[in-house]
Amino acid sequence: MNVSWNWLRQLVSLPQDLTAAEASQALIGAGVAVDALVPVAHGLSGAVVVEVRDKRPHPKADKLTLVDVFDGQAVTQVVCGAPNVPAPTTPGASPRLVWARPGARLPSGMELSVREVRGIPSPGMLCAEDELGLSTDHGGLLILSPQDGVPIGADFATAMGLPDTVFALDVTANRPDLLGHLGVARELAALYAHRGAQLTPPAPALSRIESDQLIHATTSVAVTDARGCPRYLARVLTGLTVRPSPLTIRLLLSRLGSRAIHNVVDATNLAMFLYGQPLHAFDKQSLAGQRIVVRRAQAGEILRTLDGVDRALSPDDLVIADAEKPVALAGVMGGESSEVRTTTTEVLLEAAYFAPTAVRFSARRAKLHTEASHRFERGVDANAQLEAASAFCADKMVELAGGHLVRGAIDVYPQPLLPCALTLRPARTAQILGTPVPLAAQQAALTSLGLTVEQVADVLQVRVPTFRPDLVREIDLIEEVGRLIGYNNIPEKLPQLHIGASPVRTPEAVLRLNTARGRALCAAVGFDEVQLFSMGPPARLRLFGGDALPPPILLENPLREELSALRTALLPGLLDALRRNLHHGLVDVRLFEAGEVFFPSPGPASPWPIQQTRLAGVLCGHRPFYLKPGATDLLDFADLRGILDELLDVLGYRTDECLSPSGVVIQKATSQETPWLHPGLSAVLRSASAPTGPILGSFGELHPSLRERPEIDLPLPVFCFELVVPEVEPAARTYQEPPRFPAITRDVSFFVESTRSAHDLGALFRQSGEPLLRDVHILDDFRDERYVPPGQKGVLFGLVYRAADRTLTDDEAQKAHDRVVAHLRQHVAIQLR
Repeated sequence: MNVSWNWLRQLVSLPQDLTAAEASQALIGAGVAVDALVPVAHGLSGAVVVEVRDKRPHPKADKLTLVDVFDGQAVTQVVCGAPNVPAPTTPGASPRLVWARPGARLPSGMELSVREVRGIPSPGMLCAEDELGLSTDHGGLLILSPQDGVPIGADFATAMGLPDTVFALDVTANRPDLLGHLGVARELAALYAHRGAQLTPPAPALSRIESDQLIHATTSVAVTDARGCPRYLARVLTGLTVRPSPLTIRLLLSRLGSRAIHNVVDATNLAMFLYGQPLHAFDKQSLAGQRIVVRRAQAGEILRTLDGVDRALSPDDLVIADAEKPVALAGVMGGESSEVRTTTTEVLLEAAYFAPTAVRFSARRAKLHTEASHRFERGVDANAQLEAASAFCADKMVELAGGHLVRGAIDVYPQPLLPCALTLRPARTAQILGTPVPLAAQQAALTSLGLTVEQVADVLQVRVPTFRPDLVREIDLIEEVGRLIGYNNIPEKLPQLHIGASPVRTPEAVLRLNTARGRALCAAVGFDEVQLFSMGPPARLRLFGGDALPPPILLENPLREELSALRTALLPGLLDALRRNLHHGLVDVRLFEAGEVFFPSPGPASPWPIQQTRLAGVLCGHRPFYLKPGATDLLDFADLRGILDELLDVLGYRTDECLSPSGVVIQKATSQETPWLHPGLSAVLRSASAPTGPILGSFGELHPSLRERPEIDLPLPVFCFELVVPEVEPAARTYQEPPRFPAITRDVSFFVESTRSAHDLGALFRQSGEPLLRDVHILDDFRDERYVPPGQKGVLFGLVYRAADRTLTDDEAQKAHDRVVAHLRQHVAIQLR
């Protein structure tokens, strides 16, 4: 919306030294977006209004004209190249132009002088709108008529109320009060109340323009749809003369982004731009039955709107009709049949409140977005603003078009819309804003916005006028207080920090925290998160898990068979999502989900099902860091294991602390435990304190036979994991100083029983008690029958030795290594290689 700075200063008594730029910054600080400040005729001086006395062709140029102009003192000849130089008539009644005399300065910075044009001197120039800084129109000279009321010789800028600055506002949908100059002026009055700013809205005196004729004797109004039109106010004006508006009004409307039509329509637009209340003028003589009926359209009715388009109406459209036919689409656009023309002498002036939903429906269906519908859709004021806009418009019509206002008005308002009553607790304001605000300051801030505020005990009772439909809760009032005291005036305050021991968290809080950590890690390594149904088809669960998964809980009244069982695992749903992605042409897919699985209750003592939070993922395709995908860059089990190591660490599962409560062991999976995984490329996770206890997770390659089944149909090798999210908070990480002395590594290779896991062997190394042993790495596990004795396997470990206070010698490292190997031989039968 465009707003004129000059008009704002007429509506509110702002400080004289306040600039438009300063006011715009204040509005921005209060939450009113100002997209741009557009200067109009800034820097214009020395341009005067002159009358055309004569014109004739230039003797040496076909496209130039010699124009004699009178500035009230003398006649001057000016050379002009515009195509629309008007012809003179009689002195005093001839067309008038704007002449930039020698010494004048234009908004572009040009200073005029006497210049010779094709051998004839031309003092200054006759100006078009763009040269005066009024618009970008360079189609011809700006022509004034004597009816514009600008005397010959008058300074043009002063007579037109220039220069001006236009505020380009981006008004949000919840602030319809800012769609009129009065609303913006009210904001400025509130923002500068501490400097004495006061709102001074116009107060038209209708009694001076009313005739003795009564309105009820000339017309009638019937509203048959009070929900669509809660209020309809009609006035009648007679004896009007329709003609162009004065230039000052035409230029003002142009700055506001509207096209001047004639004095009657321009008066309605001025009222709309002032109050934010759209109005419409009907040619009263064209209304059948001299009456107005507000109703829903009837099937088959056609309305030709002002844009000349015949529009088929819907029974859901709210229309303004006369005794026979629709004459306007309510709140959107008027009809051509009742348009005010140059022959119009009587006007019925409409000021109404239409339900926003009704206007929105009609505007969208008709594909019309007008200044009126823009305001009605957001909600106008059905009370004081509507009445004031109607009175202002009637007064302006009589001022511009003559005539009289028929006495009285027809006001159909069966159920008045009442102001909203709210309670504001000053203490709550301080709590929300984070700074104490005196009660008197809160009351003054709300009062400056036009709200009625009364203190009752230690709270404020606030009545919100209907021009602020966005204020419906206490928090809305607190926001208004914050806006007006200025968010930049609220002191910065650091949040309170709890220094010391970490707060004790409930198991539920720890579970949520661990789940969030797991989700963040999965997203960081390239997985896309999905959220699937907690229900699924029982057949898919049986196909996936066989007897390894407990029977699912069946719903008593499922929506359909595909959603009839609570899931006992996340992987079946993820594999189905993976299949859909692969069949749509994707190749490299990584999906994960964090969610709940459900198991039947363990017995009568606990009738409720068991719910468990899990984290699962599937991945297939190529490694992301290869530039040229090929047969050798496909994902394999090692890629999955690398992701699992990171994920286990984030979730708090420690694979290197066997005696810790969160310590886990990774074991080779059996076909009975994980029938959905490849028997040679799969593993399960169990607690280190209970290595034969419940499975905490599993990971590996999807079984090829399962992958190739028609129900699953996955063309590429797929790797997957599913982990139980622990309810134990991960151990706190402590800072460890980097080692100052180098380490020495010793490898040990031996044959051992094939049933011995690498994890158990590594644990025995760590349990040796050797103080110089710092780390243990499994380097190789091979079972080639050509080199390995029957029933055994070959393993290779790397042992890291370091002292904290010195650099170890080879002899010290070797003795420590011998002690560790001796400890291993005491517990396990090995054959060193």
